[in-house]
Amino acid sequence: MRDRSIDTGRGLLVLMMVYGHVMQFFGDASLFPLTDTLINIINLTVFPTFVFYFGATAVLAYLDKPYKRALPGMAKTTLRSLVAFYLSGIGYRILREKKPFAVGTVRKILWLEDIPGWSEFLVSFALYSLLLIVAFKGLQWLSHRPLAALAVGAACLAASILVPYGAVKPAWLQLIIGGRDFACFPIVQYMPYFLAGMIFARGGRAMHLRLLAIAAVCSAAGIAAAVIDGGLPGRFPPQWSWIVLPALLCAAVVAASKGICALGGGGIRRAADMLRDALSHFGSRSLYYLLTSNLVLFTLSGAGIAPVMKRKSVLPWTAVIQSPKGALVWTGLLLAALWFVTVLAGRSAKKK
Repeated sequence: MRDRSIDTGRGLLVLMMVYGHVMQFFGDASLFPLTDTLINIINLTVFPTFVFYFGATAVLAYLDKPYKRALPGMAKTTLRSLVAFYLSGIGYRILREKKPFAVGTVRKILWLEDIPGWSEFLVSFALYSLLLIVAFKGLQWLSHRPLAALAVGAACLAASILVPYGAVKPAWLQLIIGGRDFACFPIVQYMPYFLAGMIFARGGRAMHLRLLAIAAVCSAAGIAAAVIDGGLPGRFPPQWSWIVLPALLCAAVVAASKGICALGGGGIRRAADMLRDALSHFGSRSLYYLLTSNLVLFTLSGAGIAPVMKRKSVLPWTAVIQSPKGALVWTGLLLAALWFVTVLAGRSAKKK
């Protein structure tokens, strides 16, 4: 059974990630200091929460089925995420960095020897899907045993302390346990969020409150570490405090998506339905919007242009893209354009 709040939450994450990418490519923190703060919040929140929802979806879509029935869906998800990574990664090297469309460039990406920027999260999604295929029985077992899942999650978190990042050299291994050669989201270190999502999907109100309490403790520990260290913990490769710091932010996104789906009463209900439907659209097609928005941003930034560099009039689409406000406007316009493409594609398919 599909949980609408999951698509709603993923829709919120799509908006946040695309907004963050627009600010990263075109924002100017020297003129608008709020830019860095917003980017940090988005960086902390989005990937762990996506992983959380991935775990919850795994229970609802796969783990309650026999392996043979679940395998085609898991394989399809793995392949789609991997192809999205290939397209985004090749696009980054060619459109953003102006590298030649040559066999050498493409081959390294296809064999996961080269992990281009702003695409690494896509290969991590593919690896989580592959993990479902390989460790199906074990994850199925853990999804019914919260204490065991908590213990496994703690062990995975410990990897951020125990793994000698500098000694990990193969690119494929860095994608799993982390390393220092390129930016990536190692699936072992972020596994606690995947397991939390599985437990959340199976649990009731009491379990949800327990998970919220654990999230509060984790975020408090992350904040304390950040205060002691005098700044945000390392992200690439992730320190333990980077992993736990956004736990409450993840919970806030989950609560917000649940709240949007639960709103009711008169005009509020109609407005909530419209908001939920819009977010669900983006969430249910998250891979499409993340990939296509990446390709558009790679093209614009690679060409050294931004839609508007200076304010010329009062029209909203002439907002200065270097500012957080302008980046938000252009994020909306970009997503609206990509949404219009889906409408046209849908109409073309119906005509056939």
